[in-house]
Amino acid sequence: MSHIEEGKTNLLFQEFPALLRQGNQQALAQHPCMKLLHQAALLVARQYDGELLPYYYTYFGQERLANTGLAVHIPVRAGKPEGEALPRGIGLIVDEQTGELKFLGDPWGVDEHFYQKVQHAIVQNYTVLAHMAVLQHMQYQVSTQQIDEHIAITGGSYAVA
Repeated sequence: MSHIEEGKTNLLFQEFPALLRQGNQQALAQHPCMKLLHQAALLVARQYDGELLPYYYTYFGQERLANTGLAVHIPVRAGKPEGEALPRGIGLIVDEQTGELKFLGDPWGVDEHFYQKVQHAIVQNYTVLAHMAVLQHMQYQVSTQQIDEHIAITGGSYAVA
């Protein structure tokens, strides 16, 4: 049976609930954490030839707006396993009370491992981008390297002689 499933994360955006309650989408979109979240989701969407839309779909084809304006959609493509697509999308939702990031979507027909892999990749990308931003703000030169399923971040400060 098809249903909307909720995936929880450890990411907490403390300033977002107030912006969401105020309906201040412009301030939300300009927030540095939202920009990083958008970039993280876009990287995952592009990795799987998908796109970002502001909504995801229910089983009945009804649009559900993601309060972040971010939902990853990965269409079924020839030559790729059918279960490795998100034709209904998965919305990135911030809880309006706690600020916790959640994933909402209908995973019917999607490989469970792939569904979780996409969520994990978004969280991992966000974490990497956030760490890189902090290190760059501290004037470090930052590089990353993909090692299996993990990303290594290296930051160095170089003195000029």
